[in-house]
Amino acid sequence: MKKVLILFGKSNWKRKNPFQKKIARQSYERMYSLCEDNGIKMYRASYEWYDYKKKVFKFAWAFDRKRGWARSYRCSPDFIYDKTPSSAEVYYKKEVISKNFRFINNLLFTQLIDNKLTISLLFKEWTKKSWLISSKSDLENTILKIKTRMVVIKPLDESEGKDVQILKAESAISKSKIRVGKNYIVQEFIDSSRGVPGLNKNTHDLRVVIVDNKIIYSHIREPRKDSYLSNLSQGGTLTAIPTENIPKSLCPIISFANHLFRTFNPCVYSIDFMFDRHNRPWIVELNSMPGLLIHPGKELLMQKMYEELIKIFKKL
Repeated sequence: MKKVLILFGKSNWKRKNPFQKKIARQSYERMYSLCEDNGIKMYRASYEWYDYKKKVFKFAWAFDRKRGWARSYRCSPDFIYDKTPSSAEVYYKKEVISKNFRFINNLLFTQLIDNKLTISLLFKEWTKKSWLISSKSDLENTILKIKTRMVVIKPLDESEGKDVQILKAESAISKSKIRVGKNYIVQEFIDSSRGVPGLNKNTHDLRVVIVDNKIIYSHIREPRKDSYLSNLSQGGTLTAIPTENIPKSLCPIISFANHLFRTFNPCVYSIDFMFDRHNRPWIVELNSMPGLLIHPGKELLMQKMYEELIKIFKKL
């Protein structure tokens, strides 16, 4: 039976089970069961549990329907599906691990996708101009170039809306939280309040998930009333969109992305879009690790996602 390990960030091996949230446990139980039905044994481990001398994972969690979650030792998978957070430390350790195990996605692809400045340069026709800053004095100089009433400040290499700041330009310098030495990008605000053409009429973003150059699913996320951030982790809500209803204006962008990333095979990623008040689409961010959790409204979408990942696992 083929063995696949999903690699995560820091975790406490002494805990009674690998999950703190019920939704995560239930989602991965469903995914791992489906994989087992297709002849694939799944494991879960932190990058911290890798033994660099013996070239195995000292610890890992496995799941089966009879025993539930069980501890496993000295795990040596056929390959690794990467779900680690973005950081210099983690990148370095993954580079070492990759000398012995193949990663999905390719680590070069992950580094490319995770860097918001690089994405703004590669997709400059469809992204707001980005300014790189690492201090409040940098921000002070950059604010003078911003033409919108609001300004967006994002960590260079975070995702899922983590530490994103959306502030009034006039007070951004005093209210922003900038860690000296940490890189951020600054962009003009996209007013998406008129919605997605033909699909909704509210502030939004629209995510398209792509596996091996194929659109697997799409959904619209809307922020809670007191927020501009529509990430589910930030309290947003979700509406599934049939792939045939994806606005045609996104097709050239998706085709360009697939062509650009064709050298990476296989690759799994998502693109988040917003439509401005003139119905023009803009890329908000790309993500090399689309979520695997079954949030309300995503049951059928995630079933499809799991099935596509299984195709990749069986092919490699």
